[in-house]
Amino acid sequence: MKRSTRWRRRLAAFAKFALAVVAVAAVSALVVRFAPPWLVSTSGLTGAARLQELSRVRIALLVLVIGALAAAVAVYLFRSSVRERRDETRERVLTERFMRAVDQLGHPALDVRLGGIYSLERLARESPENHVPIIEILAAFVREHAPWPVRGGNGRRRPSTDVQAAVTILGRRVVEHDTDAPISLAYTALAGATLTGAHLERALLTGTNLEGADLFKAHLNAADLEGANLRNAGLLLASLNDTVLWGANLEGARLYGASLEGAALKGANLKGAGLTGANLKDAGLHSADLSRADLTGANLEGAGLEGANLEGTNMQGSNLRGAVLLNAVYDESTVWPNGLDPSALGAVRRAWPQEAQIREPAPVWSEPAFSAAEAPSAWAEPPSQAEPFSEAGESSGPGAAPEPEAGGGQPASPTTVGWPHEAPTAHATPDPAPEQSVAGPEWAPSPAPGWPHEAQSTPQTYSRWVPSPGQGAPAGEEGPPPAEPPSGPEEGLSASDIPPQPDSAWGENAENAENAENTENGQNGENGEDEPGSPGFG
Repeated sequence: MKRSTRWRRRLAAFAKFALAVVAVAAVSALVVRFAPPWLVSTSGLTGAARLQELSRVRIALLVLVIGALAAAVAVYLFRSSVRERRDETRERVLTERFMRAVDQLGHPALDVRLGGIYSLERLARESPENHVPIIEILAAFVREHAPWPVRGGNGRRRPSTDVQAAVTILGRRVVEHDTDAPISLAYTALAGATLTGAHLERALLTGTNLEGADLFKAHLNAADLEGANLRNAGLLLASLNDTVLWGANLEGARLYGASLEGAALKGANLKGAGLTGANLKDAGLHSADLSRADLTGANLEGAGLEGANLEGTNMQGSNLRGAVLLNAVYDESTVWPNGLDPSALGAVRRAWPQEAQIREPAPVWSEPAFSAAEAPSAWAEPPSQAEPFSEAGESSGPGAAPEPEAGGGQPASPTTVGWPHEAPTAHATPDPAPEQSVAGPEWAPSPAPGWPHEAQSTPQTYSRWVPSPGQGAPAGEEGPPPAEPPSGPEEGLSASDIPPQPDSAWGENAENAENAENTENGQNGENGEDEPGSPGFG
């Protein structure tokens, strides 16, 4: 016990004793003055004898009163000395116990440390004067043995046994013995700690790691949890009124039925948090992330949600009366209370890129610009269902177009063509007639069928038959010679009648192939040549 406290107690006791003495003296004076005529009979006595008898009674009463006062003073002094000795003995014992418990906190053995922690708790309850220093010592023990971030290693999933014992004692302390000084547990590692019903009002928990902690019915009113990690923490029915949670991580936290009235949650991460039935009246949720949070039946009256992320948030049945939703972001999966128009309150709906891509029309493929006179007629050929072969021997797919050469804008002529059932063979492309040939590339990709700006034309064919690989002339017969590029216009045709011959085997379908074969058979019949395998062959 402090010396000043002891002297204050002594002065208070002496003042009480002095008042008691004054009161007894006043009563004794009244008794001495007025009691003798009632205590002795003076009938038949003359004046002098009567006064003598009354004086004798008064002296006897005064002696009795003085004796009683002396006895009372003696008793008081005796009791005071006994009490003082007892207090001194108690103070000495408490001091010894306190020093012994503090020494045990630094012992390497866990059992000894636990004994010291619980000894300090008992001392705090028995000696209110030592309550504040004991609480400060236990808070310092937690900060020293469970710092956050962890020094040189990974954090524990749960605090050690002695740290858990210390925070449990801090949470169940006698709140009436507290002073204005808050408990400081800033930047401590309390992940997975059990703090059920803990009293941590006005506690400093800045940057504390409380991931997965059990804070069921915890009292955190006016606590400072700025930047704290409360990910997946259990805060069911917890009291967080006027609590500072700026930038705190509450992702996946369970806040069912919790009271956060007037709490400051600016920039807090509440992604996927459970806030069913929570009280968020007048809470500040500016720029908070509430995506996929469950706010079913929550009270958001007067809450500030400016710039908050409400994508996928379920607010069915919640109270948004007076809430500010200016620039709050939501999407199609956000569930609003019935009859609420978020856009009227300033909320902004976000459209994801997938939705924008679905809504946009399909891009239209454009061809190189040519005039009507320069457009080759072969460009209007219907596309082939067969996959053409590129120069590298790879299939480019239906409707795919090879890229033109970078030099002159003319696409490269393929070296291998063939029908779908044939292997690629070397094929010669007839040169267009000089001077009269239509300007433009010798080959162009076939556009998709049915485009409105293009007309379908009859597929172009070769005038000579070329045997496919594996199909030869019968035994003893010679097949027609391979086709050679003509050096000029054929007989019977003028140069203007011959359009530029594209590589029609590229992109032709089976129907075009059959038409081409029939045409060639007819030409061969007119020239006196028979197709191998026909009755007139050879």
